[in-house]
Amino acid sequence: MSKEKQFDCVKFKNELQEKLLMNSGVKSLREYVEYANKIAQKSSLHNSP
Repeated sequence: MSKEKQFDCVKFKNELQEKLLMNSGVKSLREYVEYANKIAQKSSLHNSP
């Protein structure tokens, strides 16, 4: 019997989003959307075929 790792994907996603929000320093949802869009456009995933 092998040990299976327990990984909570939802908890991980929520922690990442919370850290991103805290690090962004935005004060409104609109500012957060603009901040997230700027980051997304710089991502290598945005320009992939």
